[in-house]
Amino acid sequence: MLDKKFQWNKVPAIGLLFWLTKLISTGQGESLSDFSSKLFGQQNQMLGAVFTVAWSLILFGIFLFLQLKSEKYRPVFYWLSVALLAVFGTILADGLSGVLGISHLFTSLIFAAGMGISFMIWYHLTGTLSIHKIRTLKSELCYWLTVMFSFAMGTALGDWMADTRTGYNPDPYGLGLGLLNTGLILGLIFVIILAYRYFGKPAQNSLVEILSFWAAYILTRPVGASFADYFGYTWNGGKLGNGGMTVIWLVLFVFLIAVILVDFHKKSANYFTQKSEKIVSD
Repeated sequence: MLDKKFQWNKVPAIGLLFWLTKLISTGQGESLSDFSSKLFGQQNQMLGAVFTVAWSLILFGIFLFLQLKSEKYRPVFYWLSVALLAVFGTILADGLSGVLGISHLFTSLIFAAGMGISFMIWYHLTGTLSIHKIRTLKSELCYWLTVMFSFAMGTALGDWMADTRTGYNPDPYGLGLGLLNTGLILGLIFVIILAYRYFGKPAQNSLVEILSFWAAYILTRPVGASFADYFGYTWNGGKLGNGGMTVIWLVLFVFLIAVILVDFHKKSANYFTQKSEKIVSD
């Protein structure tokens, strides 16, 4: 079963539209997760957390199953899987620190180790870490395992940088940079990495190209989440709240998915047109 091969690629092309959608999906995941977990009130936070994990995990499982079962990359299945992972990944990553009572610094290191292990498993099973062409079930499962660890690591990293050592929910090792500063600093690093990938043009599937991709992928999580929380809780006295930010993120997310679908169908139509013309000419 794991040796199943697909005729078509199972992952999207990596470009500006990819990174914009990834950023929006993480911001949406943070706001929607917080909004959902507080539906039952502050006095029932555990119930809210369980409820949020339950519905988001179920939906994530459904859309990931549909994506894995599909013979090719399906934009709706792929991006809804990513968006839902952003929702329940928030609760799970924060829950690890809460349950174990350890700093986000150490959970960041734990999830970084998890990513390292997923890379080793991926390479051992497939002989490649390609992020551009995935056409076997083994590669796709390893890809999604790495994606999950990247979300958890990004969440913990952002919290560690923003957390203070005193006050509400203190972290003894927190850097105390706050939400906005964390978002700006990591956002700058994210832009620098993308600029390097665009202008430096590292060889496709080279070590530096793969590492720069996953570094940027990890950073989308704390960047999106930091701005989501800042504009939801702090900006203008927190008037937008999680509800307002959830609506804004969802509108942006739906718009980008629509753009992706139009582009996807246009490229698919052009491919089959060119293939038909080649067959006729031959």
